[in-house]
Amino acid sequence: MNAIGRWTMIGATVGGGLFVTLSLYRSLASGGPSMSHLNPIGVMTVIGITVGALVGPLIGAIVARRSPPG
Repeated sequence: MNAIGRWTMIGATVGGGLFVTLSLYRSLASGGPSMSHLNPIGVMTVIGITVGALVGPLIGAIVARRSPPG
């Protein structure tokens, strides 16, 4: 896998994980898990994966530019 693909996967994983964690926390804080919370949790997770996959390569380019050559 090339660098862009690797950073896309890293970004999607981190973004999706962050959004699902925050969604689950919000669900538990608002009165516990129920079937009515599954749809918002799923939507937020998809949004997190999408945003992470789009931002991941940009962060990878910044890291590559700042790292010493070699």
